[in-house]
Amino acid sequence: MQRSKHYKINWVANKKVLILTYYWPPSGGTGVQRWLHFSRYLEELGWEPIIYTPLNPEAPVQDPKLSALVGPKTTVLQRKIWEPTSAYKSLSGKKGKQLHTGFLQENSKSKTSWLQKGAMWLRANVFIPDAKMAWIGPSVRFLKKYLQENPVAAIISTGPPHSLHLIARGLKRQTKLPWIADFRDPWTQIDWFEQLPLTKWGLGLHKRLEQSIFQEADELVVVSRDMQTQMEKLAQRTVHLISNGFAPSDFQSFVKQPDPHFTILHTGSINKDRNPSALWESLAAFVEQNPNVAKQLRIRLIGALDASVLHDLERFHLTSYTHFETFVPHEKVIEELASCSLLLLPLNNVKSQKGIVTGKVFEYLASEQPILAIGPADGDAAAILNEQEGTLMVPFETAVPWSKVMALCDTKPNRKETLLPYSRAELAKKMHQLLETLCA
Repeated sequence: MQRSKHYKINWVANKKVLILTYYWPPSGGTGVQRWLHFSRYLEELGWEPIIYTPLNPEAPVQDPKLSALVGPKTTVLQRKIWEPTSAYKSLSGKKGKQLHTGFLQENSKSKTSWLQKGAMWLRANVFIPDAKMAWIGPSVRFLKKYLQENPVAAIISTGPPHSLHLIARGLKRQTKLPWIADFRDPWTQIDWFEQLPLTKWGLGLHKRLEQSIFQEADELVVVSRDMQTQMEKLAQRTVHLISNGFAPSDFQSFVKQPDPHFTILHTGSINKDRNPSALWESLAAFVEQNPNVAKQLRIRLIGALDASVLHDLERFHLTSYTHFETFVPHEKVIEELASCSLLLLPLNNVKSQKGIVTGKVFEYLASEQPILAIGPADGDAAAILNEQEGTLMVPFETAVPWSKVMALCDTKPNRKETLLPYSRAELAKKMHQLLETLCA
């Protein structure tokens, strides 16, 4: 594709960086955390972040308290976005519900399944790369004009949604500004991509757009080692690894609380691919064999759950032990981490399982609580967990050795030193260095 002529702007030497992100306070959830903290730490390193984000996003959850963490030198630009969300909800039978990525095959046996299939077909083949596509053109035009009067040194886009990368691509073509594309998740290599009813044309367009980002971005960043390997194969170029992490400030007043129960805690969504059926089955058997454990057992699940999770809990007679909550603010999540016996960390049982390292991994580790993880023993998450005390990784479809788990719960992990490389402050230094090198 022929690039446009250089857009003549009187660029001045500065330390301003334009960051394009869909997720920003008061939106809550995991998508917010990475760049909320990176922007704050980049401020401390001399940068002036300018955040471009929707005024009216379709965010699964709201967490207004996160707004207090926005740095004092950060400028926030908000523009209205149109998304076909209400129409999709009506067609898919989810009217009045929040949409969560990864829950694509729910309710497939309902009377409206043909409507759901139609909605999914539109999602896959019309709304490319995602439902935010209508925001690309207006955003490029607005930001192009904004940058004439407010020059920046560089652009950063973070996705998903990958429409944000296409906005950055449009600006790159117009301004020739240095551009970093930050992938928190893959595009065509993500686990649920194969669930989409893609036509040959739709699949081709997804791949062409993805390759254009790979080719035109000045730098590519991913969050896990396996993602880095896979993207370097696809892009045929160097890809930088800057993982997710934890914010030390979240744990400044963190004090572990004694748990009067034996509480197994999970925070965040559990979709069908993440449902640890073998764990529920082995836990049920362990409880039946150990009446004392049964008296103390408490399962705490915070977040959206696939129907298969509820079915398994009922099937294995664990529902009476389980306490559900769809959402709690991030501040409250940290408090929950302080008062449990065991943290449960199931990863997605999918082809890309080795590269899945959620932000939750690092907050779990920072709590210094015992962690039971379900996933591949040779994956990126396992490599990180194995560096730390008080963790146990059990493969998918394998019965959990509860005697080992109970012994694990008697330990007092000390991870303060070994976890330092994963602090958001340290990781932001890597992003800072990448920006400095790129802008030089």
